[in-house]
Amino acid sequence: MITEAYYRQYTSDFNAACAGDGTGFEAFYDKYYERNATFEYIPNATKNAGKEVTVSFWKHVHDLMLEVIRDHHTLVIGKNQVAVEAPIDFTCKKDLEWVGVKHRAGDSFRLMMAAFYDVSANDKFEYVRVYSIFHPHYQLK
Repeated sequence: MITEAYYRQYTSDFNAACAGDGTGFEAFYDKYYERNATFEYIPNATKNAGKEVTVSFWKHVHDLMLEVIRDHHTLVIGKNQVAVEAPIDFTCKKDLEWVGVKHRAGDSFRLMMAAFYDVSANDKFEYVRVYSIFHPHYQLK
């Protein structure tokens, strides 16, 4: 069963991989995810399935920004699911547009993230729904 200590190590390992600690996203994926895990990202309405696609996505984001998951505000752990709300800080490495908002290299912003993880019998994540729930520059249409 997933524990709070396990989840804290998961976020620490993700942050380390993002910071370029040498372990890489591939090893991180193998440690925490089932081989064909699926991610849904909302509000983008995108879906990544499997290690190759997911690691490629993480590397693409890493080329654009440094991402740091901060301590969670809320964490609920069940036998087969984990729900979390946590801030994520981004620092742009280059000029970019992210979710319809333009940023310059060096800009920083914070998203509030809510994520729901389905946990396999192997205590690995197999399906993840990630909701970006706040950005100060989002514009409703």
